[in-house]
Amino acid sequence: MLDDHSSLPTPVRLRAWAEALPAFAAEMVTDSDLTKPHIYAELPATAEQAGVARTRITDWASRSGLSGLLVQDMVLASDEAMSNAIEHAYPGVSGTVTLFAACSSGHDQAKIIVADRGVWRPPTADPGFRGRGLAMMEKLAAVFWLKHSANGTTVVLGWPLAG
Repeated sequence: MLDDHSSLPTPVRLRAWAEALPAFAAEMVTDSDLTKPHIYAELPATAEQAGVARTRITDWASRSGLSGLLVQDMVLASDEAMSNAIEHAYPGVSGTVTLFAACSSGHDQAKIIVADRGVWRPPTADPGFRGRGLAMMEKLAAVFWLKHSANGTTVVLGWPLAG
């Protein structure tokens, strides 16, 4: 379990959180323009929070000047990541999911990170009616990266931004 940084100011908490992420995800956080609209929130891993996350991503995208199909792809892909963390990361116990969204410092990429501190549950060989979230995220985002370890699972999603 990671240290609880909840009493620290947000920029310090964000840096501490980023330092605990896999290198690729940490680099995406440090390359973000935090002077522009962004999201950094630790949410309870409960079903209601998936809707909260969708609303926050939509609001952030709007405040960032993003629109149309790009936003729809972002909302759907991040919803899949949130839903997976909520449903699978904490079997039988409570936990949190961290949501981060920002544009890169060069404003050429939008990125979303969803991270939990729970356990990884590998996809089944035959997902049946469900179990297509990872494939959906990979199709919806130009960048899809997933890393699981003893510290939890991190999903990184990214989209290029036109000029």
